[in-house]
Amino acid sequence: MNRSSTSTPRGCCRHPRSVPCALPSTLALLLVAGLLGFGPVVATVEETAPPSATDGLGADPGNAPAAPEVAGADADAEIVAAIQAGTVLKDMTMPQVLQARGEPLRKEVIPPDAELWHYAEGEVAFSEGKVSYVSLIASPVPPPATPELRDPPLREQAQPQRHLPSQGQHGQVGPPPIRVGDTYVYASKNPDDSAASLTTRRTVTAIAPNVVLSSLSLERKNAKPRTLRFDRQWNLLASRSPDGSGRDYAPPLKYYDFPLFPGKTWQQTTTETDIRTGAVRTHTVAGVVEDWDVVTVPAGTFRAIKVSLRTELYDPSSGESIPGTDVSWYVPEVKRSVKSVTTGKGGGRRVIELLQYSLGANP
Repeated sequence: MNRSSTSTPRGCCRHPRSVPCALPSTLALLLVAGLLGFGPVVATVEETAPPSATDGLGADPGNAPAAPEVAGADADAEIVAAIQAGTVLKDMTMPQVLQARGEPLRKEVIPPDAELWHYAEGEVAFSEGKVSYVSLIASPVPPPATPELRDPPLREQAQPQRHLPSQGQHGQVGPPPIRVGDTYVYASKNPDDSAASLTTRRTVTAIAPNVVLSSLSLERKNAKPRTLRFDRQWNLLASRSPDGSGRDYAPPLKYYDFPLFPGKTWQQTTTETDIRTGAVRTHTVAGVVEDWDVVTVPAGTFRAIKVSLRTELYDPSSGESIPGTDVSWYVPEVKRSVKSVTTGKGGGRRVIELLQYSLGANP
């Protein structure tokens, strides 16, 4: 949720949210999660458990294990049934996963012998050519009957490794692990006025006691950065302009209320104070977390959780009340939103999209 005006932070400050730098491997985290017994986002037993966990062997202490030939035949039959149902099982091969789910949106190669395949519904991790972990939250589109006639996959892009989304068993997203050096470049456009476009680079310069973000316009020669201050959940505490003007927000303007999960709601009233004049205005925010979605922006295609806000800005000196909306797509691995659509005074609309991003190194 980007904010791009000093008078109304909804358009200029919110969006500290975009292509990654080298970090601990997403696949490595997936493999560790699998080894420690953490489940996928929302996955069925059939999608995640090895065949031996569901074939009934050992249920009766008096029954001896099946002969290897019989066990192998049962496993083959189970894989065939899973492929027909579009389900991915642990220990499937890459060709079998392609038969079950089709081509992924993107493949991430992790040397020496691991890969992470990204689908709209989640991820599949491989080790030594076989499935080691599954995190798929929805049924796939049935694969074409004739693989040779499939549309070609999206062109693979070589990208640095990314963080595993901080999701729990039910698609829950925890607070972002913000780091110094996290950098995001956003384009903000007015669909009705191309001349009103802005491109800004936002860089995290400090994280204690609060997150400090430097926001620099890339289109103005000799531009000086604004400084934005947030809590660790990207909720706005203060803004400062190069000329010394600025605003404080108490309590922090609540753009997010982590953990995020579909159906969650919140409401908050915040007082904005002009640090020069002492003038105050009141912001009322009502938020709701919607479902997971796949969104494409210039920085790439991402699986995001959608967050919708209804806002009202009240000025007691004039009695004016300005309603607004802010819909954003938050991506856990990016640690920010990658897209926001906002409306404000007079129904003015802005679309903010992530152009590129890089993530700071772990301490």
